[in-house]
Amino acid sequence: MIQFFKSLPYHIKAAFKSIFRHMALSISAASAVTVTLVLVATFMLVALNISNFTRNIEDSVKIHVKIEQTYEDDEIAALGNQIHQIDGVSNVQYSDKDSEMDAFLEYIQETGGTPSFYESYRGENNPLRDAFIIEVDEPENIEQIADEIRALDGVETAEYGGASAKTMLDAFDSIRAGGAIFIIALSVLAMFLISNTIKMTIYARMEEISIMRNVGAANWFIKTPFMIEGMVIGLAGAILPILFTIFGYNALYNMIDGVLFTEMFALYPTIPFTLQVSGILALMGMLVGLFGSFFSVNKYLRWKR
Repeated sequence: MIQFFKSLPYHIKAAFKSIFRHMALSISAASAVTVTLVLVATFMLVALNISNFTRNIEDSVKIHVKIEQTYEDDEIAALGNQIHQIDGVSNVQYSDKDSEMDAFLEYIQETGGTPSFYESYRGENNPLRDAFIIEVDEPENIEQIADEIRALDGVETAEYGGASAKTMLDAFDSIRAGGAIFIIALSVLAMFLISNTIKMTIYARMEEISIMRNVGAANWFIKTPFMIEGMVIGLAGAILPILFTIFGYNALYNMIDGVLFTEMFALYPTIPFTLQVSGILALMGMLVGLFGSFFSVNKYLRWKR
């Protein structure tokens, strides 16, 4: 290990010398990494924000339980306790019919309607039912929990958005999974492209490598400059994707005021989100270069002493 650190300045110098000596190949490999990481950055920004959307939707999906009109206060309290004991229910909030009317009028206001038209239905004329607002631990269990609530005496209806809400959550999960697979595939492609570039530099330096072998240089001593070279190429290829992430996402965020359609689809704030993604891109570029070089050197420098 001590010998490795002592020789590290030599390896770094050799790596940069190789990069400048084979500038065309280095630029070609860095360009391939740039294109790949731009796509990775795009899908990462989309996938992480979809993840955020999904969490917001999951937090907003609740079961709205209407209580039968004939139920008195003590019966309502007992029903609330029954609901709270159902496995998977995290919170039960009581909402009387006046609060239900307030929520209804607020919804009318948000959708561009005229709340004043319904003001006459307040008080004794209120046709709405007392209700419970139910929050659950795991959104995927909401359908089962709603069925259990419907089976209780005193429950008129138990609604949560039905199949449409569940379909939306499933669709977002599929997009996230597909994005992750795509990012992995692009990383493998970038690794392959850097690997091919390193192969070309190995061919160009075969005589130098043969001399190093003949004088007894260890495998790690031969491999290290190539691996450093791959990391530098990968990091260079990540520069433009990082700039694209920081300035492109910031421009998009400001253009739509950080909200896509409604507050439920709020984007991540630019800071520290873009810096975190940029760090991941830089690390990914270096790792792709490192492993691409490692596999290439291992294949072409495999020999027995």
